[in-house]
Amino acid sequence: MKYETNSRNRIAACAFLLLMLGFTSVLYPQSLSSGHDGSSETRTAAEAEVPFRLYNGNLIVVKATIGTIRNVNMILDTGTNPSIISKELASRLKIGERSESIETLNGTIQVESLILPDIQLGSFHAASLRVLVQDYATMESNLGMSIGGVVGLDILGARPFTINYERKCVTLGSAIALRNAVPFASVKPFLTVLTTVNGQQVRLLLDSGTWELLLFRGRLHIAPNEAHLDPVSSVSTTGGSARLSWLHTNVSLGTSDLGMHKVAIADADADPDFDGLLGFAGMGFHSVSFDFENRLFLWE
Repeated sequence: MKYETNSRNRIAACAFLLLMLGFTSVLYPQSLSSGHDGSSETRTAAEAEVPFRLYNGNLIVVKATIGTIRNVNMILDTGTNPSIISKELASRLKIGERSESIETLNGTIQVESLILPDIQLGSFHAASLRVLVQDYATMESNLGMSIGGVVGLDILGARPFTINYERKCVTLGSAIALRNAVPFASVKPFLTVLTTVNGQQVRLLLDSGTWELLLFRGRLHIAPNEAHLDPVSSVSTTGGSARLSWLHTNVSLGTSDLGMHKVAIADADADPDFDGLLGFAGMGFHSVSFDFENRLFLWE
């Protein structure tokens, strides 16, 4: 999930997934499976370190090999499931697409999907993955670079992994013991954690594509004058553009006090299973780690 504003030099293209899918939370593939027979083949080295470039302070872009095509710019996003490739890349791969039904908050929509033969990130490989196909022309124009697609949780969740924002690398196959930890509240189809915002507990999706913390309307009990409407900030959803308000309040994750933060509140409905999105870079996290064996999200 990405929201647009004129502060922090955020780019209008930051709502790249929202152009088709709305909130990443509302994408539910009813007939998608990970492979021809509903299973995926994943083969990986014990550990693969993949460098990345950081756009807009939080947009993680890695180089990947897709099929036989090398040096493809892929966005790494823990809030996306399933993964996506661009229409242009799908055309170059010459793989037949098929129409799929996807459930969103605004009803069923038709999207295109295909079986991706192989994706390689460093020494990490995954094969026979069913992915969605999306047009990224507008985002590419705004970012000034080609985008081959999005590496989502269906690929990332195969093994533990760590994102280091200071070293600008993703370590696939390794969950590093960091200073702070909180258990996952859920793992599928998305990773969520329980978070305390303004003294109230909410469930947030762990989303590397979000700058900091965004809540959906009605998820906090606050007085009408506590959140301040921002006339220049908005978020794109499948239902159109939604206004943003801002609440300056205390945030805690597990037993760790994260201090005072500017929390975005979107005037939009979203998934009933969680209340908003938790980004990493804007929260001041230098490293985040995902330990699936122990069901922990770690950060420092």
